[in-house]
Amino acid sequence: MNPKNLKNVFQMRNQMKQIQKKLKQTTVTQNNKSDTISVTVDGTFKIKEIKLNIENQDSKLIKNLENDLTETINKAIEKSQKNANAQLGSISNLLGM
Repeated sequence: MNPKNLKNVFQMRNQMKQIQKKLKQTTVTQNNKSDTISVTVDGTFKIKEIKLNIENQDSKLIKNLENDLTETINKAIEKSQKNANAQLGSISNLLGM
């Protein structure tokens, strides 16, 4: 790889890091139609919070369920990202990166 291309690669890498930092600070919240479920996701697709608005239930039980849902969904997303990265790794090898 010639030096000019290498410089461009480093610039792109730095820009990507800056974008990732901004994405981590960005959040989006979506409620279901009945407003019983609220999910907040950051720009890196990590679930930051799940809120359940269920009446007549123990608040500690609801909080535990919210935390378990958040953790389980984030683990599933992480597995999916690792799988995608493994598949994309072959492209990086082709590019000599």
